[in-house]
Amino acid sequence: MDALKNLYTYTRKYKYELIAGIIALILTDALGLLPPWLIKLAIDYIKKADSQTHSINPLIKYSVLIVSAVGLQAVFRYYWRKHLFGISRKVEYDLRNDYFKHLQRLHWGFFQHTKTGDIMSRATNDLQAVREFLGIGSVIIVDTAVIMTTCLILMIFISPKLTGISLLPMALVSIIVLKFSREIRQRFESVQKQLSEISSMVHENIAGIRVIQAYVQEENELNRFKKLNEQLINKNLELTKISGAFFPLMVFTTGLATALVLWIGGREVIRGQLTLGSYVAFNGYLAMLTWPMAAIGFMINLSQRGIASMRRIEEIMNVKQEIYDSQQSAVSSQQSVIKGNIEIKSLTFSYTGKNNVLSDINLNIKAGSSLSLAGAVGSGKSTLVKLIMRIYDAPDNSIFINGVDIKRIPLKILRDNIGYVEQEPFLFSDTIRENIVFGVSDVTENDIEKTVIMAGLERDIEIFPHGINTVIGERGVTLSGGQKQRVAIARAIIKKPKILILDDAFSNLDASTEGRVFTNIMSSLKDMSSNSSIGDITVILISHRISTMKEADMIAVMENGRIAETGTHEELILKSGLYNRIYKKQVFSEMEIVEE
Repeated sequence: MDALKNLYTYTRKYKYELIAGIIALILTDALGLLPPWLIKLAIDYIKKADSQTHSINPLIKYSVLIVSAVGLQAVFRYYWRKHLFGISRKVEYDLRNDYFKHLQRLHWGFFQHTKTGDIMSRATNDLQAVREFLGIGSVIIVDTAVIMTTCLILMIFISPKLTGISLLPMALVSIIVLKFSREIRQRFESVQKQLSEISSMVHENIAGIRVIQAYVQEENELNRFKKLNEQLINKNLELTKISGAFFPLMVFTTGLATALVLWIGGREVIRGQLTLGSYVAFNGYLAMLTWPMAAIGFMINLSQRGIASMRRIEEIMNVKQEIYDSQQSAVSSQQSVIKGNIEIKSLTFSYTGKNNVLSDINLNIKAGSSLSLAGAVGSGKSTLVKLIMRIYDAPDNSIFINGVDIKRIPLKILRDNIGYVEQEPFLFSDTIRENIVFGVSDVTENDIEKTVIMAGLERDIEIFPHGINTVIGERGVTLSGGQKQRVAIARAIIKKPKILILDDAFSNLDASTEGRVFTNIMSSLKDMSSNSSIGDITVILISHRISTMKEADMIAVMENGRIAETGTHEELILKSGLYNRIYKKQVFSEMEIVEE
């Protein structure tokens, strides 16, 4: 019922269009009732004409009325199709927009645990099933109700006895509906889940095709796909067996009713208890019931599919947004720029609520300064910067920017003022230029040129066939790992952030290129700060190379989720701590390379 209630909220905004469509459909069905009755009158008139002379004018009148009824039927049929099918398309449009909007607001953790193919399947296959239920299904519901009600009334008017006899086989319908509807819904849900599995596998294979080919796993992946596809066809065949039996059973039930009417009704005509015209009209209305009876099966099929699909969509729509703006915002929405003073107080964080990833973190990063986070993989560096961006939510009163708890800063303002580059950046299937200016509206060609130089991309762009307007393919497939990172660095810098976070953003660059790019960035940011109104820019760097980390104003060394030590490069190498050990290890490694 919840699925139907939610669908109602979408159709409610089109209520006038819905009412117009239903009225047009009712008029179409009502006009369809006229021909059998007019034929009844005509046959009875012809029957009387056998014994005495009659005018042909009534037959002409009946013919004209039948043609007029059929013509008006065509007009009203056009309007109900336009309105009712149109509403299903509009609801599909609204639902798809809301689905995508909701996805945009969900936290990163959701996408880490939910398969992309499953999300896509719900946005395509399930939405199509919902649309068909709203479009064809709603038409069948109204059509069936109107035709069955009016036909039965007219049949009772003609012969209550024959009506009662013809309805005896119809009692089987309720049993059939109860038996089959639940089976159809369960099997359809199983089919949709299997479709999601296949969509997920195809998406994963396309994304990882280079790895699959490099490891010569095409045959194994094909066999895995065949297995999933076989499971899908088997589940579809099970669904087909159930839904396929529905229509024949309904037609058979109607056939039984027709046979009874032929036998008993024909006997009454012979005995003179029923006129031939009434008998023909009664059979006409009984024949008209064949479609509603058969349509009940189709309607049950569509409704169960639509409800099952709506439930699957609701599973995603009901996932709560974990990161949202506080109702007690301390920053006005008109205040688009924040300063880069970052203070972290006694920060302890856990993803699951059990094992702490970060414990008692205390840092003070002044605006315009740079901080390097050093430490082994898994020490909590990336988690810390993601908390600053509110990709995950830190405990209250643990992270402050300019003395304000980041939870009280609107998300848009916070993230607009942060430039973020991760180790494996995502690039869109567009030109290099469009990837660089992504999310920035007021940017000049001069800004783009300076940013390209800062990111060390100028030489690479020169060798591309169309320069900065070269299309780089999905996820930047035509670029090397280092080129992807530098495009992402340019994208972060061009937005002129107050806080720049480089999360292992140079990992695919060699040491000399990394040093050159980072030096360019730091010197350019200082010039940008002094020559513009945006003020000082704070830089947080995560790197594993001492040659880069030492350029920062301060270094914080993390170990097992804690701050082990802090200081400048010169201060830390004099201590016998973790940084000193990392430094010596890298120096010795470089010496061995030189000796070789």
